[in-house]
Amino acid sequence: MAQNLTNFDEALKIDYLPAVREQLNHKTILADKIERNERDVSGRQWRAVAHYQRNSGVGSGAETDLPTAGNQGYKNPYGTVAYTRGRIQVSGPVMAASRNDKGAIVRALDAEIKGVTRDMRKEVNYQWFNDGTSIRAYVNGAPESGTTLTLDTPGTMYLYDGMLIDILGNDDNDGATNDADVVISTVDSSTEVTVSAALEAAIDDNDYVVRANSTDGGGILPSDSYEMMGLKGIVDDANYVTTLHNIDRSSYAWWKCSTHSDDDNGGTNRDLTLDLIQASVSAVESQGGKVDLILSDHDIRDAFASLLVADKRFNTLELDGGWKALDYSGTGWVADADCPPNTVFFIDLDHLQVMQTSDWDWMDEDGAVLSRVSGSDAYEAVLYWYADLTTDRSKAHSFLRDVQ
Repeated sequence: MAQNLTNFDEALKIDYLPAVREQLNHKTILADKIERNERDVSGRQWRAVAHYQRNSGVGSGAETDLPTAGNQGYKNPYGTVAYTRGRIQVSGPVMAASRNDKGAIVRALDAEIKGVTRDMRKEVNYQWFNDGTSIRAYVNGAPESGTTLTLDTPGTMYLYDGMLIDILGNDDNDGATNDADVVISTVDSSTEVTVSAALEAAIDDNDYVVRANSTDGGGILPSDSYEMMGLKGIVDDANYVTTLHNIDRSSYAWWKCSTHSDDDNGGTNRDLTLDLIQASVSAVESQGGKVDLILSDHDIRDAFASLLVADKRFNTLELDGGWKALDYSGTGWVADADCPPNTVFFIDLDHLQVMQTSDWDWMDEDGAVLSRVSGSDAYEAVLYWYADLTTDRSKAHSFLRDVQ
């Protein structure tokens, strides 16, 4: 069996790891376009530099007067990487049947590797569009110990069959666990799921639905979550995230994203218009930024396409990496299924970074990728990535909410 384990390790490292990295680093628009940074990560903490103040020691004056010396102003946003992992198991009989045939080993691993890669890609992409809180949905009405859970917007879009969830209390935003390790049996509609056992009576209206064990149980702030920060928190005016990367937006207005008078509509959806889009682009440009990527879900992308057809100027772009995009004044508009509904993000890619300790890899500190599962005739491998999504200049981005 030792030789068999060696061959499995070799297959995971040599045959699969490059392909896994390719899938996880390039098969979603954000993963493909955002720069990776390992240089500014030490241990599990990352640190960046945010420039916010110009030198006041400039200006015109009398013949012999000199301006009062000033200096540039900087802050240091910082944070810790999130630990994102995927775990697979292969049974002992499957490994024994594969013997030392490397081709058989690859075939035995194929379904598990493809599955965990697909699931990890979806998980990371969801986190990059969220606000760092782990909140995937809100309970709509008390379920009264039944097995049907009804949800408010965004409904079930971030849930799936077989998923384990925790339901956290919304009393004073305390985030106390009202039900743990709830198994979703089926996603029945855009607003309802069926769970495998009766729900706890403590669950109430507007409680939070999160992935099981994704928070520390202390609340629902980003600091209570084990997940990465996302665009909903970065491209924000302190509506969702008041303290971003350990800088308080109430104390430093420059740490909010660029805004304009019509960037939201108080929660009531209105039709997307070209004027609203341009106002968001102009908000970034007026702060010295440049929008080089526009992101929305497919419904809003299609609403934009309808505007272009009506305006008789429907054009498409092919971005680097083969991404197809609609053209808005030379900027690519790309749809992503994980983008929050009724929302558009206007992004300056020069001011987004993924801080990471290293690229995706197998956990093999003990010298082996595959480890014996205690008490079971099986072996397991863990794929891991320690990273966070960050910005050094919030004003380089803007949003448009409440559009349809």
